[in-house]
Amino acid sequence: MRIFITELRKLFCNKIFLLITAAVFVLNAYLMFRTANSGETTPSDYIQIFSEMEGMTDSEKLEWLEEELNNFSGERIYNWEVIYELHEECADIVGYKEYLEGIKTQAESMTNISIFAKPDTFNYRSIVKTPSAYENMQDVQPVFDISKGIILAADNNFTDILCGFILLFAVLSLMISDREQGMTGLLFSLKKGRGHLMIAKTAALAAVVFGAVLLIYGENLIISAYLYGLGDLSRPVQSLAGFIGCNLKTSVFGYLILYFIFKSAAFFTVGAVLSLIAVNTKNTVSFYGISAVILTAEGIVYSRIHPLSVYSIFRYINLVSFTKVNEIFSSYRNINFWEYPVPLIPTSAGAVAVISVICVSLSALLYAKKRNLEFRKLSIRFKTGKSSRVHSKIYYTLYKSLIMQKGLIVIIAFLAVSGFMSESFIKQYDVADVYYKYYTQQLEGEITQEKLDFIDSESKRFEEIQGKIDKLSLDGYSSELNELYKEFAPSLGFNMLKDRVDKIKDIDGAQIFYDTGYKRALGIAGYDDDMKYALAAVLLCIFMISPLAANDRMYRMSSMINSTKSGRTSYIRRNLLTSALYGLFAALLWIIPYAVTIFRFYGGSGLSASVRSITEFIDQPANMTVLQYIVMICLLRTVFVIFSSWFMLYISSKSRNTMSAVLINFAVFALPVLIYLLGAKFIVNLGFNPILSVNVMFNDFSVLQIIVPVITSVGIVVSQLKKFIP
Repeated sequence: MRIFITELRKLFCNKIFLLITAAVFVLNAYLMFRTANSGETTPSDYIQIFSEMEGMTDSEKLEWLEEELNNFSGERIYNWEVIYELHEECADIVGYKEYLEGIKTQAESMTNISIFAKPDTFNYRSIVKTPSAYENMQDVQPVFDISKGIILAADNNFTDILCGFILLFAVLSLMISDREQGMTGLLFSLKKGRGHLMIAKTAALAAVVFGAVLLIYGENLIISAYLYGLGDLSRPVQSLAGFIGCNLKTSVFGYLILYFIFKSAAFFTVGAVLSLIAVNTKNTVSFYGISAVILTAEGIVYSRIHPLSVYSIFRYINLVSFTKVNEIFSSYRNINFWEYPVPLIPTSAGAVAVISVICVSLSALLYAKKRNLEFRKLSIRFKTGKSSRVHSKIYYTLYKSLIMQKGLIVIIAFLAVSGFMSESFIKQYDVADVYYKYYTQQLEGEITQEKLDFIDSESKRFEEIQGKIDKLSLDGYSSELNELYKEFAPSLGFNMLKDRVDKIKDIDGAQIFYDTGYKRALGIAGYDDDMKYALAAVLLCIFMISPLAANDRMYRMSSMINSTKSGRTSYIRRNLLTSALYGLFAALLWIIPYAVTIFRFYGGSGLSASVRSITEFIDQPANMTVLQYIVMICLLRTVFVIFSSWFMLYISSKSRNTMSAVLINFAVFALPVLIYLLGAKFIVNLGFNPILSVNVMFNDFSVLQIIVPVITSVGIVVSQLKKFIP
């Protein structure tokens, strides 16, 4: 017990841990309020409707919602989307008995259909097994009440990610900090310094995970209760939106308790896997690299395997899937276990328990049997056939970083991440953009009088069609009216082209071309591609650069290096060059795959045209071509990533160990980008975000937006690098 308390005290005395926890708590609250109020519906819309239905029975509420749904008088006082959503939810609850009967009827009918009636198949066995799962639900009657609050509190990806940060830091502090501080040799020599110590660390991790889940998701419930209300917590869990298919006989309050327990167990399972990795890696970089590979692979499997696939067992027995508690419990589901249906809920619970026990047991066993790494470093090893060739100093620096510090694992992991990002790139279907692309390709090139005449004639044609539609609309729907709507549909894209041509036709070098891809790449179309790729580039630099100087300082190598004739100066130059190489590699790993992806999905026409051909860049002071502008953006991104890498190197040189360097660099560079991607858009103008994006500096052009970030970043790097020089 004393060791357990000591481990907890060590963690909670860490100011960085307390700062991260406080930041997560504040950011999570901000994102909760933003999520609730950022869409077309707001909490007040739900509160207004439920206040109006207060005192009604569920059947009366359904009738009232149907009346409002069919109210086309133009005097609507309630949000139509909320009415539609609540009508569907209320209809499911009122018809719950019919829903249960429908499960039996559907099973009987489907077993008689030839494609399902093969007894040796998963489909047949699953259909037969499903009705029995709902036998104990016959006396359950859901109650229609507000459920938006509980769903918002319990189903948030950003809360899972933020809670994951606390988990990661807890693993680093409990499992790796002793090794980073050189305490392993001393601890191994103590009576309870091996297996008993690891069990105590694991218990402390479990306590931290449970506390973090209780704190963060408890905050969600409090905010949701304030925004929406939680409704009657004693009502059956089937009363919640999306839980009509749940076969658990419990109340909403009971489900919340189950939710907290399972969520804590799921995060502890992730922590147990990370702890096992930490025990079996020799340095922090290896831990990050292997952890990134495993978690990325789990994410790919979860997102790529279809729920009905024969490989669905790997989708659901998955670290990512375990954290999706609502998905597991919201409906009864069988998963395909080699043609045999296995119920998801007990399978997931069993998998969480088994994986946790295995990882904890292996961690304790391997930690107890582990040799003292501190003394292994002092051992003498004779290698036969070793080359006597003397390499350059930069060769040994790169060898230390890539091989000895396992940086090569990180590079391989990020190459896989880059490939996954390219493969998962999505071009959303937009009818207006389809027609816009058609017209731009038809009129591609310089703006001539012939093209202007075509635009005028096409505009008149659509005006005539609109006039006919207006006349026929008075007589109601007809086949002729339907045909006119089809003819008028291309006007969605044509009007976009016409507005653009009207603005750019008098600009020197302006041309017509399909510019949607350029708008997306340059941060105009509302996508966050620049920041997503910036996050990947920054993380790669953090993991590769943080150990460069911090690792030497941790093992007191800096003093030895500085005592040589040219050791310090040469050492600084090599680290600066190595950091620049990693920054260049990270920038190219961002720029090249993304450019190829954009050209593959959107094409590359108009590169020789003036950048002012894109309406958002009409006011650009320099009339560059599109290609020149893109090259400038790419060069600036590369330069700023290299500058950032040098600043990371400075932080590394001032850190006592690799873990501290990684955490500080993460807080300075990666965390602001991640906060932006989670929804806090204002932060794009803070910290290093503007210079990492570059798009932010040039969109809504201002000289200060360019000069200030550039001078600031250069000044910071130069001022800090001066401290290296004797």
